[in-house]
Order: sequence, then C-alpha cells, then structure tokens
Amino acid sequence: MIFAKLRRRRSTGEGGPSRSGGSILPPTPLDSGVLTCQVHDTNGQLLPDATVTVVDRMSQPIAKGTTDQYGYFATALSPGTHKVAITASGFRRFTTQVEIRVNRHTQLGRVQLEPDASLELPQPGRYRFDPYHTEIRFVAQHIGMSLIHGMFKRFDGVVDVAPRIQDSRIEVVIDASSIDTGVEKRDEHLRSADFLDVENYPHLYFVGDRFTHVRSNLWTIDGQLSIRGTTRPVQLETNYLGQRKWQGPDIDGDMRVAGTATTQLRRDDYSVNWQATLAKGIAVVGPTIKVELGVQAVLEQ
Repeated sequence: MIFAKLRRRRSTGEGGPSRSGGSILPPTPLDSGVLTCQVHDTNGQLLPDATVTVVDRMSQPIAKGTTDQYGYFATALSPGTHKVAITASGFRRFTTQVEIRVNRHTQLGRVQLEPDASLELPQPGRYRFDPYHTEIRFVAQHIGMSLIHGMFKRFDGVVDVAPRIQDSRIEVVIDASSIDTGVEKRDEHLRSADFLDVENYPHLYFVGDRFTHVRSNLWTIDGQLSIRGTTRPVQLETNYLGQRKWQGPDIDGDMRVAGTATTQLRRDDYSVNWQATLAKGIAVVGPTIKVELGVQAVLEQ
C-alpha cells in the first residue's frame, strides 16, 4: 500500500520534493512525514553507527536504525507525537520528543552526545589478565557451510597503561596446547605439525605497542603476533568497556579494566597451510580465522 502510494506520487508528480526550513523533503508516502538528524560528539566529530529508536505514545517501537558514515539518519514516520532515543557506545543516552506531520520534514538538526563518565580512561599502572574473567576465542569456517568455535584455556597477559594512553603496551602469551574446540580428536590434530605444531612451538605471543583512538570508546591496537615461529603485524579492533572496583568474596576492591577486541588472521601468513578439500574443491578449513578477546584485567599493587 505504502509503496503503491509512493509510486503514484512519483508518476503523477504529486508531492514532489518540497522545502521545509530550507531543506528538501525527499519523496515519502502520502500519509507520513520525515524525521532527520545528524549525530556528533562534544568535539564535533560525526558518529556513524549510533542507534536511533523511535517509539509512539504507547512506547511501541515504530522505527529503528543506525546513522551512516556521516552521522546522518532519516526515516519516514506516521504522523503524531513520538519519542526519539539516540544511543552510541561510550556516550550517554539522548532523548527528545518530536511532532511528526504529514508531508513535513521534522529536523532534529545536529545532536550532540555527551561522553559516558563510566568510560574514563584507566589510571597508569600494570594490569594483569584475570584468567577467570578473560576469554581468548576463535572462529573458523568448516567445509564452507558451518563454523567451528574454539578457545585457548591457558594464557597470561599484562597491559602496561602509560600516562599517555597512546604509549601503552600489551603482552600476551598463550599456551598452544590448551586449544579446545570441544572435540578431542580434532584438538589433537590442531596441536600437530599440520597446524600449531605444539611440540616445537609451545606458545603463541602477541605484543601491542601502538594504541590509537578511533572515536568514543573505540581504539585500535597495533602489534606483532607470533605463531609457529613466524611473526606478522596484527591490528586489534578494540572496544573499551571502562573501569571499576569490584568487591568479591575473596577480593578486596580490585581496580579493573575491561574491553573486547577482534582481528582476522590468514592461516597462510603463519605457515599454517594444511589443507584438505572435498570432491568439489571446497576447503575443509577456511583460509581465515577470526579471533575474539574478552578481557578483564586487574591493577597490580
């Protein structure tokens, strides 16, 4: 029905682009209006991937989407009074109320999001991975149609946070023999010379020494990853989750920092090039491995 109305308007010229407040209203269904906004931070930097949610008077969602690479969002809405909420990782929630009218362009204009105080950068010092609240996982494709999930159970890691956060450093050592995909026979093969060659290369190493701020709580960490004696540059796309003290049963208010990180590795880069194919030439194991880290680290006294 809506698309039929839209096509009818375009074919007849009815309801063509009209101006509202100096802007051009894009073609919309006859029974709706348009809402637009552009989201940025306190420094004026545009925020892509901010989530915009619109609900009606009954708090029922009627529109939801994310801003584009220019921080811009636009949607057609039914007429009425609606609530708009804008959220982005690392920022406080922004809410407002709008009145949508038929064939009118309602502009929120430039919306500034305030930083979330809970995501203040950590104080300088050495933070060691908490093995009980940290995971190092990976995902690989199997015969081109399913995914295999695995993890390393034994590792050690430290983050040396510098006074200038960009100068910080992270070091991680992983016990290669602790690989676990939930299938022992498969794990034995992964430990063999076809893959990790645990007998000759018992550990994987990562050293990151360049922290770069992207926006809000998003960072990149550039470093070197060593597997099977081969070292290659790697970039971790990192989401900083903040810091806080945690009082546990046997823990006296540790200061902790947390974050998640992902990267994509090519097996051939590390000479992990064992390959078998099916009759149709489909690889048993995909050429790339996705690595996912969920880290919680404790400030050493």
